[in-house]
Amino acid sequence: MARPKSPLVWILLAVGGACALCCTGTLGLMALGLFAGDSATPGAPGAVDRARGGSPGEPGGFAFDAPQGWKTQEDGRFILEWEDRGDTLAVEVLRLPALPGLDDAEGRLAKVWQERIGADWNGVPPNPLVMRRFMSNGARAFFTAAVVRAKNNDRSFRVSLYLVEAGDRLEPLVFIQSFMTPGGLGEALSASFSWNTSYPRVEEALKGVRGSPVGLPLVDDAEVVGHFVYGTSTAAQWVNAYTGGTTMTAVSYSIDYTFGANHAFQYKYGGASGQVGAMKFGSDDDQGTWSVKHDVLTLTGAKRTRRYLLIGAARSPEGKRTLYLMPEHPGWSLAPGAIGQNGELYVAAD
Repeated sequence: MARPKSPLVWILLAVGGACALCCTGTLGLMALGLFAGDSATPGAPGAVDRARGGSPGEPGGFAFDAPQGWKTQEDGRFILEWEDRGDTLAVEVLRLPALPGLDDAEGRLAKVWQERIGADWNGVPPNPLVMRRFMSNGARAFFTAAVVRAKNNDRSFRVSLYLVEAGDRLEPLVFIQSFMTPGGLGEALSASFSWNTSYPRVEEALKGVRGSPVGLPLVDDAEVVGHFVYGTSTAAQWVNAYTGGTTMTAVSYSIDYTFGANHAFQYKYGGASGQVGAMKFGSDDDQGTWSVKHDVLTLTGAKRTRRYLLIGAARSPEGKRTLYLMPEHPGWSLAPGAIGQNGELYVAAD
């Protein structure tokens, strides 16, 4: 995180949580499932028609090898179950019918999410944030995820939907994480803590997914160009048990990036912290050049170099372009929670 020029002591307050502020309103930091990719059809305003290129991947465009120990069901699903301190955890993989064509993957993923996942589960967020990543052989995939509830018993599950580029089509994969405890006592709360435990098995299965073509950029340069803003704030209120008096402390900052078509960038930072009514303020700025390689955005500035993992470039429900970035840190990961804790959703300011 950038630091202001003045020597401020920043205190991150956990009470009350954090929120991300942008020009379109207030966004929760746990962004999974809250925002939609553009639902435009190919050729419509906002649809991205990416140039084809890269090199061939798998014969036929797609392959999935289930990890050792996974069981194949009669209906074609793959499942892995195991015991964890008396509880039963499981991960299932289900293939859906392929979607012809490769264009407008964000919009098509949102449509499949709404029509298929929304029909099969309760509590499905209608506007999923569409993220991107590479498969094991370098083919691109578009994905989203959310915690949903079963229609028959209201139990919690975590569902991830992937669309993998495969030749001239998109191959949908659904990953379902489940949790069950004997007697069901406190299961909903315990399930919420189990997703990070079972998620490594999802990543294990994803290692067996390969698509085609390979070598295409995860985010096109044209999607990076623009003026984007990200902000976050958190506050805590303190009550004196003897006098009843209250005080409030807060931390708030915003980051403003302008990425030029000539690969130049400008950076501005502004923040405030401390007791409300006596807050300290700071600012910072930088400029330099930007470049995208594989799935990393590198900003080479006059003052410092910043790197971000690219995890999305979808559109908000209001139709605004976004850049979903994760600042470089030792825990760079796409695991549940990691994105929510560290991802920064930049929204186009104009």
